[in-house]
Amino acid sequence: MDKATRKVYDDALELYNTGEIKQSIEKLTQVISAYPDYPDVHHALGCAFSLADNYDEAINSFKRAIELNPNYIEAYVDMAIVQNELCKFEDAKQSFQKAAVLETKDTGLSPQLKAKLANIYTQLGDTYYELQEYEKAKDEYGRGTDMGSSFVDIKLKLAKTCLQLSEYQETERILFEVLERNQNYFEARTTLGLCYYRQQKFLAAQKQWQEVLEADPGNIKAKSYLNMLKEKLRC
Repeated sequence: MDKATRKVYDDALELYNTGEIKQSIEKLTQVISAYPDYPDVHHALGCAFSLADNYDEAINSFKRAIELNPNYIEAYVDMAIVQNELCKFEDAKQSFQKAAVLETKDTGLSPQLKAKLANIYTQLGDTYYELQEYEKAKDEYGRGTDMGSSFVDIKLKLAKTCLQLSEYQETERILFEVLERNQNYFEARTTLGLCYYRQQKFLAAQKQWQEVLEADPGNIKAKSYLNMLKEKLRC
């Protein structure tokens, strides 16, 4: 890249950093016209398009950067983020997985990428859950929890999915793991009570819900479940 064009590129990056996105896009486009085979410029243009909410052009720019440099981890990650914004969860997952494969070649999966991957898997699981495709939801939540043992919110979603599938022992196992990390996770405890209730382990269910109410007297779910149990025992 010649000195004058390099100055235009540096100016474009400075404009991007100061939030002057439209001007940044204009200068980056100018650089690409002169030097179309620089992957970093295409990646920067993709990021600028993304901030301008021009997601289609952003994806095209990231793809071009990857064509020029197939090992461009940042381009895969940023493209996945845009795909996720567009609810293209499968595409986003594939992009993140590609980034993960590249990253683990030398250094292993970073915590940041683990968190991003977990988010993609969880959103895809949420979609399947809403469609009542519980087996598929279970698979995606499981992939999300594989990213790290600290993702207790995803584990709770996995437990609820297993409960929908009447997999009671697996539901209990997951919830015990969650509660081992956080005894005051009331949503996990009320879900455990519901798991017991569906197995007709009424005393065990009652114990969980009462413990929640003792710690959180205003907990609506625990109150509702206890009322449900009272009605059940009257029949």
